[in-house]
Amino acid sequence: MGYKRPKYHLHREFLYLNHDTIVNSLSAMEAGKIDEIIQKANEAREGGFAGSIAAWPVDVSGGKKKTANIEEEMVRTRTIFSAFDAWYRYLSEGDAIGRFDAWDTKVREELSVGDTIEFEGRLALTPVHLVLRTFLNLAEQAELPGSVFQQKGEELKQTKQIARMMQVWLGGKDARTHFPVYIAPYETDSPRILAKLDERYMLSPKEGINGIYRVIAQVDEILRPGDTISALRVIRDVPPTAMEVQTVNQAITNLIDPAKDMGVNITPEDITVEYPAVMLRPIAVYR
Repeated sequence: MGYKRPKYHLHREFLYLNHDTIVNSLSAMEAGKIDEIIQKANEAREGGFAGSIAAWPVDVSGGKKKTANIEEEMVRTRTIFSAFDAWYRYLSEGDAIGRFDAWDTKVREELSVGDTIEFEGRLALTPVHLVLRTFLNLAEQAELPGSVFQQKGEELKQTKQIARMMQVWLGGKDARTHFPVYIAPYETDSPRILAKLDERYMLSPKEGINGIYRVIAQVDEILRPGDTISALRVIRDVPPTAMEVQTVNQAITNLIDPAKDMGVNITPEDITVEYPAVMLRPIAVYR
């Protein structure tokens, strides 16, 4: 018979959902709707959730505190997905989402900063961050006894030294929470689209970042001729200076050859992002 396609895609599997942005936006647009969602979620917690949890044939040692934590997580999950559905319907019915089924310079020129847009695209972690994060994970493995990547002596010392430098480039251990990605709408990677996923809003394993997804995002920046963005920021809390950009770009250039050993190809366009690139602020990434 061949394949019978589904008429509708009703199920959504989220890789990423910035629920704070959605709840805040929905509150501003239609406060009554978000109040209703939260009220229904609370009613579910007080009614159905508690009863079903009590009947689970599992060990809930820890008493009421552990049960309450499970209830709160279920309520939170129901709230953020219900808020997304209400927010998405509200914007769609208000013709407030821009859509396109092809990607080229002409479409790019029609975008405006602040536009909320939706499209299908292929996500990929940027090559520079793929190399840095891969090396940092390998460096952690190098210290573990029995690891296939275990190192000793001078080799381990050099690995740890390089890892500390890369840690600084990414902003320190506690700041390794953002995942810069390229998004290629409909498999078209030019003009380049960049976005940054915040780990707080990741709903699926980070290994799933590479793949084809439906993306809803807000246009954050449209680079003009002469504009450049460095792949990394080392000095923070101030706009980048020419000295910082030049120094960091030279350091990243030194990664090109080692990256090839990992099977990763870093090009000059990956080190310095230029016009006509577009920066997006992701809101939802799902299938």
